[in-house]
Amino acid sequence: MTGIFHRMREMYRKEGGAFPDPILNVTWNYTNPIAPNPEELAKEMNGRALVDIKDSSGAVTLRSGQLLDGFAQLSDDGATESGCWIFSGSFTEKGNQMARRDATDPREQGIAPNWAWAWPANRRILYNRAGADVAGKAWNPSKPIIEWDGSRWVGIDVPDYGPTVNPSEGVGPFIMNDEGLGRLFAREQMVDGPFPEHYEPFESPVSNVLHPQVQSNPAARVFPDDRKMFGDVSEFPYVATTYRLTEHFHFWTKHALINAILQPQEFVEIGEALAKEKGIAQAGWVRVSSKRGVVVCKAYVTKRIRPLTVDGKPTHVIGVPIHWGFTGLTLKGYGANTLTPSVGDANVQTPEFKAFLVNIEPTGAPVS
Repeated sequence: MTGIFHRMREMYRKEGGAFPDPILNVTWNYTNPIAPNPEELAKEMNGRALVDIKDSSGAVTLRSGQLLDGFAQLSDDGATESGCWIFSGSFTEKGNQMARRDATDPREQGIAPNWAWAWPANRRILYNRAGADVAGKAWNPSKPIIEWDGSRWVGIDVPDYGPTVNPSEGVGPFIMNDEGLGRLFAREQMVDGPFPEHYEPFESPVSNVLHPQVQSNPAARVFPDDRKMFGDVSEFPYVATTYRLTEHFHFWTKHALINAILQPQEFVEIGEALAKEKGIAQAGWVRVSSKRGVVVCKAYVTKRIRPLTVDGKPTHVIGVPIHWGFTGLTLKGYGANTLTPSVGDANVQTPEFKAFLVNIEPTGAPVS
C-alpha cells in the first residue's frame, strides 16, 4: 500500500489533476516513509491532538501531539485527527492497550476488561444498560454489569450509554435506535419486512414447519442457473456450516508462516456420533461433497459438535473452516466455497454459507 501511495503521489506531482491537494499534502510522518512501523500506524488509527486543546478556563487538557484517550476527545474543528474513531483509546499515552495481557475476569463470565482492547471504548457488551431495570438496578443483583450509583453508571464494563444520564430521564438502552428500544420488527428499509419471519435455508433437511407453502425467503437473490445447483437431502443428508479459526483470518493468513504453523492443514469438524456412524477415524481422510463440488481433507472428530434434533429428527452438522486454498505457506487444500450455494440475502446480499447440504464419506489421501 505504501508503494502504491508513493507512485500515485508522484503521478499527481507530474501530471496534476482536478484536485490533487489531499494526495500531495497528506501527512506522512513515518520514521521510514517506505515501510511505516505497525506501532506508528496503530497510534495514527487511535488519533492525537494537532494543537493544544484548552477547556473553558483556559487550562490545557490535551497538548499538541498527545494521543487521545477515547473518541469523546475527537472534535470536528480540525484540532484532532484519527484514522478511525472506533479505535480511539486503543493506543494511548499509557501505551498499546491492545497488547495488554491481564486475563483477570471479575466474575468468570468472559469479561476481562484488561485483556487487550475492545472497540469502541474497550466496551465488552454492547447495549449493556439493558442489563439494569428502569431505575438503574441490575436485573440480576448477583451478576451486575453496570448500575446507576446515584450520580453515574458504574460496573465491570464501560457503559454503552451516557455515563451520567440519570435513569429518570427515560433514555432507552438501545442508543442506535431513535426510540432507544430493541426492535422485534423493522419499520422500514427491509425488503422482506417489516415483521420477522422464519424461512429455511434454500438447502435444508426439513420442511418449513411454520409455513409449508413458503420454504425459503422469496425475496432472496437467486439466479436461475444457481437454483439448478441446489442439492436434495436424499443425496446430501447432512447440514454444513462454514466458519473461521482463531489462528487464521479469511484466506490471507495462509501466507503467514506462524499461522501456517499453528493451523497447517485443511480439515472439517464432525461429531463423535457421525464419525462412528460413518466409520471415520480421528485425522482420517474424508470426502465432503455437495451438489456443487467436492473437498478432500482430514476429519477432526470432536465432542463440540453434537447431533441436533430438528422437527423431531436427528440432524448431523459438519463444520467447514474456510481458510485453505491452492497457494500459501499452509499445505494446499480445497476452497471451502467449492461446496457452498450461491444465494444472496434479501437485504444485504450476504451469501448463505452458514447452512447448506453435504454428504461425507471416508476416503483415501488425495494424490499429490
